[in-house]
Amino acid sequence: MRLFFGAAPIERVNISRLGRSLSAAVLVSVTASAAAFAQAPTRGDASTHTVKRGDTLWDLAKSYLGDSYLWPEIYRINTDQIEDPHWIYPGEILKLPGRTAAPAVAAAPVTAAEPAPVRRSSGTVFSPRTLVFGRSVAGRERARPHVAVTDVTRAPFYTQVGGPSRPGKILFGADIPGIDKAHAMTNFTLYDKLVIEAPFGSSAARGQRFVAYHLGPTDENVGTVVIPVAILQVVRPQQGDEAAIAEVREVYGEFDANTRLLPVDTTGAGATGLPVALPAGSGQSAELLEIDAPAVLPSLGHYVLFHLTSNDGLRIGDEIEIYRSRTEPQGDDGLTLPEVSIGTGQVVRVTQFGATARVTTQAQPAIRTGEHVRVTARMP
Repeated sequence: MRLFFGAAPIERVNISRLGRSLSAAVLVSVTASAAAFAQAPTRGDASTHTVKRGDTLWDLAKSYLGDSYLWPEIYRINTDQIEDPHWIYPGEILKLPGRTAAPAVAAAPVTAAEPAPVRRSSGTVFSPRTLVFGRSVAGRERARPHVAVTDVTRAPFYTQVGGPSRPGKILFGADIPGIDKAHAMTNFTLYDKLVIEAPFGSSAARGQRFVAYHLGPTDENVGTVVIPVAILQVVRPQQGDEAAIAEVREVYGEFDANTRLLPVDTTGAGATGLPVALPAGSGQSAELLEIDAPAVLPSLGHYVLFHLTSNDGLRIGDEIEIYRSRTEPQGDDGLTLPEVSIGTGQVVRVTQFGATARVTTQAQPAIRTGEHVRVTARMP
């Protein structure tokens, strides 16, 4: 039986540590049902939307774009303020795809002989142009990274069979619990402080980040899947024989004492170029091995894993197509079934054992293991 892993992550917030009440900031999951959408936005030519209690990216996409499954378009042009697409906060002003105004830039005097300056649109995540979100001190445009760092840190990925060697681990909670226990050992959440044992070779210096993870399925011919569940950041480095203390900065799933740790690796994230399309049918292909949907068919935003590696030249930001291969007839009178395109994805993690892509478009309702992927565009 094939095991699946990782549902859409749920962040649990310790309100007392945040120092704010539920009325001050309500965390809203993008996967909340439409019934929870308490105050729907108004359609029209608005360039922004101010988040209200009950809003979700899912419902904003339905209202403004006419299709809930287009919520990644809103997320991808607002990553400067949305750290996790599963959570948006009341009061945030979100830009809307296709209606976003260019950043304000002081206009220089224009003489009669000079052409008027052209305003640039910031575009959307699916725009073929480089996205513009600001200007440097020298006035040169800075392009939005093609792959968000959060897409990389939360993506499951293949490592060696059995998992990483000599990982670190969470020892216990650093705060004194309010019950008759020496240390908190379970139910850790955002902004908790934890005593940790750093992975082998890591100094646990102040500010260093570690990913807490569980192990997923193993394919003996490929490797074992690492499933990130949280990001920790060292707030008190190791001092002599005293252990380091880290704070929980991001939560993707449940974790407790003895959860394993690895240094965060975002190599390849932040590139601003756009992938270049390959000639039709010329890209490398592989079987789709794993998906991160345990009980439902995966859709936009889910991750798929396959056996193409860094040794194949694959890079973060490359694009893939998910498809069902041409099926030959089973008998003399049967017909050959043509290839069927299922969807597309963006590569967000590559190791020497395999690759992970985030689903970006979907033409067919089902994405299942055993289908195939092929590389359709490569980063320059």
